[in-house]
Amino acid sequence: MLGAGAGGGGTSTGDPYKTAVIDTIVAEVQSTPGDDRCVLLLGYKEQMEEMFQNVNPGLSRRFPISSGFVFEDFTDPELLQILELKLKKQGFEATDPAKGVAMDVLRRARNKPHFGNAGEVDILLDKAKACHQKRFSSGKSKKRDILEPPDFDEDFDRGKRASTNIRMLFQDVIGCDAIVAKLEGYQNAAANLTAMGEDPREQIPFSFLFRGPPGKQPYFVRFTCKY
Repeated sequence: MLGAGAGGGGTSTGDPYKTAVIDTIVAEVQSTPGDDRCVLLLGYKEQMEEMFQNVNPGLSRRFPISSGFVFEDFTDPELLQILELKLKKQGFEATDPAKGVAMDVLRRARNKPHFGNAGEVDILLDKAKACHQKRFSSGKSKKRDILEPPDFDEDFDRGKRASTNIRMLFQDVIGCDAIVAKLEGYQNAAANLTAMGEDPREQIPFSFLFRGPPGKQPYFVRFTCKY
């Protein structure tokens, strides 16, 4: 069994040991009918493709990458199910609002490079338990084994507390009334969708870039819609 992990990239000729392993596999595996041998190549898609392209051309002939098995990321309902199973196994519970916050954190993590899938649930849960222990020790939480929203995200209600005042943001800019109205519409839509338990990022844009000629405002403004 040979794997290409996320941390160090694919196998390359810079590592003689890894190269020797690949060369041995290519020499020994001939796809002969009746051959009593099983070799599994496991890894992340990009690193595996890099390994197949750069290490030994015989590798792709013996293991056609086009016929490989591809395991898709878990969906949000599946991640929630994994979270609930892990909570139960570790003797913890979480309130429904806390689970909602946990899923928001996982959805944000999904947009980052190297999303860990079920492993991301382990990371999140470990941090939540550590945070909960601090809150319980300080008297901020009354239940030892029930996780709450701030355990998963200490700033979970940031959207309610830090809504951008768009008109104030553009108060010194002339001729942007239509832009301000559109941004306020996006802001209201994000708040309404969040209140209904839906992810607004799937329906409205969240980052905007404004550009104009030098000497006229705004030449460069970045506005991020919060929810």
